[in-house]
Amino acid sequence: MAETDVRKQIKDYVQTMHEQGILDHNFENVQNLQGEENPHFVLDIIDIFCRDAEICIEDMTKSVDEPVVDYAKVTGFIHLLKGSSSSVGGCRIVLACRELRKATESKTKERCVEAVNNIKREFFTVRDNLNAIAKMERSIRTDDAMTGIF
Repeated sequence: MAETDVRKQIKDYVQTMHEQGILDHNFENVQNLQGEENPHFVLDIIDIFCRDAEICIEDMTKSVDEPVVDYAKVTGFIHLLKGSSSSVGGCRIVLACRELRKATESKTKERCVEAVNNIKREFFTVRDNLNAIAKMERSIRTDDAMTGIF
């Protein structure tokens, strides 16, 4: 498939995610930073975000599952995840992080557990959609490698 066709697919896919409220304009900002000098930028950002977010969510989950929750520690994880999610356009993760922040402020373990579960659901949605974009980006890179264009 020609690069222009895949680029259009990616653009349409991102637009659909934007319409569904899964991603916001910040993902387009990430895309705009990719160019000839850094052709793997979007792939790198997606990979780094997904890896780091999974670790953060895992740590967050462990923290709220402790018999006595260290709410300050959870708040630190919230800030990490909220910042990275915002950077890639994961607006629903950001909203879910705000709910967890409210739960930590009220020091309600049950609300924290529910909020972390909601963060996981939102993350899985964003991750799956970002991975679909990454797959399309990789197909462009594969086509470039086959034709000798880098």
